[in-house]
Amino acid sequence: MSDRGGIPGAGDGRDRTGGQSSDESRDSVGKGGGADPFAGYVFDEDFVRGATTSEGSARARMLAQRWRESPPEPAQPWRAGPAPRTRRGSRVKLLLVVVVVIVVAAVALDLGGARHWFGGGSSTSAADDPLIQPQVTGSATSVPSVAGKQAVDPDTPTRADPFAGSPALNYADNEAGLTLPDAKAVPGYTAREVSDALALVRRLLVAGNLDRSALMGGAPTAYLGLLDPEQDGLQKLQSALTTNAWDPGATTWVTRFDAAEVELVGAVVKVNGVTSYATDVDGMLTVHADYSFVYPVARPHSGPAATVTRSVVRRVLDTTVYKGPKYTATPPGKVWITQQDVDISNSSCNRLDGFVRPEFSDQEGGSAPSGAAKTDPYDRSKPIQTGAPGQCLGLERI
Repeated sequence: MSDRGGIPGAGDGRDRTGGQSSDESRDSVGKGGGADPFAGYVFDEDFVRGATTSEGSARARMLAQRWRESPPEPAQPWRAGPAPRTRRGSRVKLLLVVVVVIVVAAVALDLGGARHWFGGGSSTSAADDPLIQPQVTGSATSVPSVAGKQAVDPDTPTRADPFAGSPALNYADNEAGLTLPDAKAVPGYTAREVSDALALVRRLLVAGNLDRSALMGGAPTAYLGLLDPEQDGLQKLQSALTTNAWDPGATTWVTRFDAAEVELVGAVVKVNGVTSYATDVDGMLTVHADYSFVYPVARPHSGPAATVTRSVVRRVLDTTVYKGPKYTATPPGKVWITQQDVDISNSSCNRLDGFVRPEFSDQEGGSAPSGAAKTDPYDRSKPIQTGAPGQCLGLERI
């Protein structure tokens, strides 16, 4: 149905009565109640175009009535008053891969969570090659260098050899694994600005995943100091660090263990991953980082023959360096996290708080259900899979 309206005879004054005179038209209208008052008109295209007034469509009338009752908010210019605080919202997904040694456990960050459980021995596969990384796009990309790769065997980890049986044998040690690409200028950003952005992301990864004090439950002061004060979720993070609450979960942002129950074995955390950078659809510089951190742990003061296990934390994050006039500029020396995904393998499925909670092969029971699907925490060729909070997935190895 076409919702059109008009006024008969209106327009340019030309005769639109089909050859009938004006007097004849008026006579026909006035005679007999059954006469059609518009019988003398020809509603052709010229008639419609000649109308000087038209009625709005049904939708236009409906919107007009709605706006009269609830007027829309007046539009604000980008720079009206103080500098705009516009930022695209951060997306934080938590895929908690909770692996319970012998039965070990994943987290993808929409702030959801998935947990992994691990099974028996391991075998060398393509996933054991630290050069195999997820595909990334950008102006430049860094990948780890490897020399003299060792064969992976199913040996049990010990205090003397905490990475036995793990592909992490071929990962770099600590900060050496956080390699950065060469900084080159991109549209809108100088090579120096790119270099600064890369360095800040590296510092953030160190502060949140390698700082020994923070790892053992201390306040991640350096990490918090690098975040933009306007960062989405920052206040909730600070609250979670204070209360060790799961929601939103400090482990979404930083890696922390409960020193009352766990100690790190040795001085080495194995690190493997990739960094790249590019400009996004708005022309903003984005740095992409995807790294796995392998932590050997044991119970505190458990002696040289202690049971040793590992937890694997994979963090994927994008940071954006904003510039005006559309967006509020990112302050110098600060990081704005646009998106982050986290996968944690070997952390309890039941104790969901602000710590990574490894489970050991010699403890009774486990938090992962029998028959759970299994995944390989060392397989970096695939993106992090998002799971439901508290979901336990099995691990092929840890």
